[in-house]
Amino acid sequence: MAQADLAQRAKSLLDELALAPRFSGSVEESGARALCRAELERAGFECRELPFEYSQWPGRWGPPIAAAFQAATILAVAHMAVHYGPLAALLVGAALLSALIFASGDAKRRWTAQLPLRRARSANLEAKRGNPEVWLVAHVDSKSQTVPMLIRIASSVALAIITALSFIVLLLSLVGLSLVVPVWHALAIGAIVGVLPSMLCFVRNESNGAVDNASGVVAILLAAQSASAPRDLGVLITSGEELGLAGARAWAGAHAWADSAPPGIKVLNCDTVDDAGAWRCMHTGPRPKRIAAAAETIAGGLGVRLPMGRLIPGILADSMAFADLGIDAVTLSRGTLSTLARIHTRRDNSNALTGTGAAEASVLLSALAKELG
Repeated sequence: MAQADLAQRAKSLLDELALAPRFSGSVEESGARALCRAELERAGFECRELPFEYSQWPGRWGPPIAAAFQAATILAVAHMAVHYGPLAALLVGAALLSALIFASGDAKRRWTAQLPLRRARSANLEAKRGNPEVWLVAHVDSKSQTVPMLIRIASSVALAIITALSFIVLLLSLVGLSLVVPVWHALAIGAIVGVLPSMLCFVRNESNGAVDNASGVVAILLAAQSASAPRDLGVLITSGEELGLAGARAWAGAHAWADSAPPGIKVLNCDTVDDAGAWRCMHTGPRPKRIAAAAETIAGGLGVRLPMGRLIPGILADSMAFADLGIDAVTLSRGTLSTLARIHTRRDNSNALTGTGAAEASVLLSALAKELG
């Protein structure tokens, strides 16, 4: 799908961007953003940096605290079911889960922007050519974690499954199946084991972030420079994605549509593109029908499989910030379990990439942008 010279160009950009870790607001991130600006200005884009302030606290501590609260809810439900009966357990569980859902929603809407704890500054890079309806988005910041992404996702999925099983057992208990009572001990142990990776997952700055997300940045840069891209096109290089989608939320919230009906813009976010693995076009909220139809058309024309599905549990992506405002948005990604095991570790460097994946993603993105524009 991508020519050899395009892959070679992608590899060169990957090596430059992934020379060092690029924590949000760092000098290294600023240098990477300057490289992006130079590439986009050569392609005829008008660029400007948009500074923003945010709280690092939700991105650093929100996920482990939320996971701990979810596990505590399962333990509380198990205790109530064994000692006070299934109805009391159901009421307690429903109340605790409702509180968690409310707090998580409020955190997404306000905490990253407004919380006074651990305030920090960074900047997004906005580039426009013409009057764009389609925006290509990728985050340039990187981070590492004490727990690899694959294990953290497994922890999130395990907690979700145990939570669902707990309520199924409650319903069975309510209809009189007392044989399910001993299962509560197993569910409680499962919750404790399942939550440990999430609770011990702390943010660090020791990953060069080649696949996550220098690959996505390179893909949208090459797509924007492509002769097949539409003339009217927007590009957004965000910061703070690794800390609660801070940059994407700041940019989206600063526009007029944040407090009114969303415009007809479409967002194509690119995050984590390996050289191998299956392509995924992921969304949250209602299925973005226009983008889905365009993806099906483009995939058929290029002879690739590009299924549309929901974002993998436990993963955050900038497209979520736009979908929360009712804007059609997807995240294009490609990888394997090995890719997930490499993300947020020191092994995520450009030596593991040839540039083929980013080059092929750029072809897909430029074609999608043209179809949607």
